[in-house]
Amino acid sequence: MNRGAVIAFSAQLREARENALRDSEAFDGIIHVVERLGSFLDQKISDLGKYKEKIDEKARYSALAKDVPDQWRSIHVPFDLLYDLVKNARNDAVHQGAFARRLTGHAIELSLVLEDALKRSLDSPTVGDYMVRNPICAELWQPISFVRQQMLANSFSFLPVKRGTDWCLLSDLDIASYLGTDVPERRKRLAQNLDAAGIPMQPAKFCPVDTPLEEALRMLNGSQNPLLVCVRNGEPVPIGIVAPFDFL
Repeated sequence: MNRGAVIAFSAQLREARENALRDSEAFDGIIHVVERLGSFLDQKISDLGKYKEKIDEKARYSALAKDVPDQWRSIHVPFDLLYDLVKNARNDAVHQGAFARRLTGHAIELSLVLEDALKRSLDSPTVGDYMVRNPICAELWQPISFVRQQMLANSFSFLPVKRGTDWCLLSDLDIASYLGTDVPERRKRLAQNLDAAGIPMQPAKFCPVDTPLEEALRMLNGSQNPLLVCVRNGEPVPIGIVAPFDFL
């Protein structure tokens, strides 16, 4: 697979997995991505059963497909068995309640193995292969209520903010500390805009999109703060964001 296809399918798997985590019965999104991946690898339209050989071959790039399950069978399901569980359950008539939630759990596990395998198949991976593209940024004119909503709706711990000519990082802890626990004061502060709130923010670190992963990890230097990704030799404007979570 070329780099563009790997990045595209990885992003689709992540998005489908995040949707499934929000809805315990939303397994179809993951299965549809797996079907598209199978069709791409097999170069024809077929079904999950016929795609298994090609997808299993790609999954072997990840230690989570066979090596780790062989050692930890009580915790991890081997990929070929996991694939069959998802395929067979998907074909059953009942897709609700506990049955659907179990299928969603298996589909999420399947997507994690495939996402890892796709990333491990890349030669000389860079930050651009792992970053979240077109990051959502907070604006100084926005009320704290909306910034908080963006964080909660998207499960973000940080949002980039441009303050003057500098880019900063606004964290969930910053927002929580500002709002406090006093109910009347919290009501007032939710309606305050970000600029007037004057919340102290941390300066953001930038790295070029072609930064090798090893260098990006060194730049993090043990910090949980994400890196903003920019074009090399270009103006420091974030085209992506990458956090330690994304390297897992």
